[in-house]
Amino acid sequence: RSPATMESSRACDLFGCLEGNDIQMADAEQAYVQAELKGEDTWVCLPPEARVGPKWKDWQDPKSRPVVRLRLALYGHPDAGTCWERHCDSHLKQVGFERISESWQSCYWHPLHQLYLVVYVDDFKLAGPKAKLALGWKLIREDPITKKGLQMEEPTSLGTFLGCRHLREEFVQADGNKAVMIKYDMTEFMQSCATK
Repeated sequence: RSPATMESSRACDLFGCLEGNDIQMADAEQAYVQAELKGEDTWVCLPPEARVGPKWKDWQDPKSRPVVRLRLALYGHPDAGTCWERHCDSHLKQVGFERISESWQSCYWHPLHQLYLVVYVDDFKLAGPKAKLALGWKLIREDPITKKGLQMEEPTSLGTFLGCRHLREEFVQADGNKAVMIKYDMTEFMQSCATK
C-alpha cells in the first residue's frame, strides 16, 4: 500500500492557498467494507447475534458454528487495506482523477477541474478553485455514468489531517497585499503520545 506522505499533504495545502482556491476534508464512511474482498476465499463463523432473519432459524443453537464466505473487506483482514485502496483508486480514475506520480500514489490531480486530492486510508483532502470543490466531492461520491461512488461524510473546512491540526488564515502583508498561510499545530497529538 502507498499511503500519502506529509510532503504530499503540504503540497496540497500550498495549492489550496493560491488565490481563489480553498481546501476541504472529508472521511470515507466505513471505508474498508465499501470494497469487495478479492483473492483467496475467506470464511468466517457467524456469532449467534449475527444470525438474523428466516434463513438462520435452524442455526439458533449457540453451539452451532455456521460459516459464510466473507464478501467485503472487513477491518482486521490482512488484505482489507489493499482491497479498499484498489477500490478507491479505481473509482477516482473512473471520474477523471489521475495519479500525480509513482512516488505519491495516493495523490491525484483532476486536470479538467484543477483539483488536487490527497487520500490517506479513509481521510480525503481536496484543494482547488473554490467554485469547483463541491463538484469534486460530487464526483468522488458518484460517477455520473455508473451512479457508483465512495460513501463519504460531508466535507468540512480544513482541520486535523495526519494527526496535525491545520489552521488556514488570510492576512494583509505590510505592503498591503493579501496572503494566505497555514499553521500546523501538533500539540494534541504530542500530548496523546506523551500520555500513552
